[in-house]
Amino acid sequence: MLKSSNSESTIYNINLNNTLGLKNEIKSEPVVIKELKSKQNPKNIILKCFMFMIFTYFLSLILLLIKFLFFSSEVDDYKICICAIGKNENRYIKEFVNYYENIGYKHIFLYDNNDINDERFEDVIQTEIEKGFVSIINYRGYRGKKQNPQFSAYEDCYEKNNKNYTWISFFDIDEYLELVPSNMKAKNFFDQEKFKLCQVIKLNWLLYKTKDSLYYENASLHERMITPLIGIKENEHIKSTVRGNLTPNYWFNCNNPHTSINNLTTCSSSGKIINSSSPFNSPVEYQYAYLKHFHFRSFEELCLKIKRGRPVPNYEKIRLEKIIKLIKENKNNTEKMNIIKRIFNSTLLSFYYINLLKK
Repeated sequence: MLKSSNSESTIYNINLNNTLGLKNEIKSEPVVIKELKSKQNPKNIILKCFMFMIFTYFLSLILLLIKFLFFSSEVDDYKICICAIGKNENRYIKEFVNYYENIGYKHIFLYDNNDINDERFEDVIQTEIEKGFVSIINYRGYRGKKQNPQFSAYEDCYEKNNKNYTWISFFDIDEYLELVPSNMKAKNFFDQEKFKLCQVIKLNWLLYKTKDSLYYENASLHERMITPLIGIKENEHIKSTVRGNLTPNYWFNCNNPHTSINNLTTCSSSGKIINSSSPFNSPVEYQYAYLKHFHFRSFEELCLKIKRGRPVPNYEKIRLEKIIKLIKENKNNTEKMNIIKRIFNSTLLSFYYINLLKK
């Protein structure tokens, strides 16, 4: 009986312990549930979402910074450049370079056609050269195979760079692309749907002159050249912007560097298909884009440019006849005659030019 009592007592104690353990487990369940409820608290969820948003924001900033520092040159593969040839243009080259950089051109290939001992573009635009916006190509004292250095420069520029640029504009240093509206960037203009099939885009001139300035003035051309010469025949002239990667690797007409060969699809600024081989476009188009041609900077500079001339037969005579007819209505003819006598020291030549002024 004693043994039985002891065994029953043991069983009772075991059952009691089990019961107490079960009670303890039951008591502990609300704690677990409380922890689970704590984790599912809306405030905690919102906090975690907020922390995740902050993390992703700063991560995106870091990625953008890395992209800017190491891959920025590869971001925009739509590139537009200019090919220009210049001589005695140091007074104006910085304004030209800054203007085209501001409207979105990516590079300027500048052919230095100065005489061997004359001025150098590097003296004025060294900063733009060092930062990679301008490349100087040495054509000083040009003695190439082609009679006209402009032909040679254009051919060289297109052949070497057409694979790397979407469009190449062949402009002079006194020509400024005016887009409509005026805040438009070059890429937005040339990338329009109306030009998708065009290989060459021709833009009309609009010639400007000063208020009968006789001599150089130290001011921006856009401040000095305020008078457009509307309605003159010369505004029918065009200059070309040519699509890159054409085959064969040339584009200009061998008779005129302003225009293209016959078999290229050529458009005006409106997107209209026009004659590819003609250096003119008439009627003129100014509603979308045109070239402000700041040719008449001052009478003295004009005469110097005429004297410098180009290796084209009768170029000097033809140019001066046209220009003097345009400016005859202005004043100071006596001073103009004195400038002509000083610049054109040939007696016969100056006599011819003075007679043109008197007519």
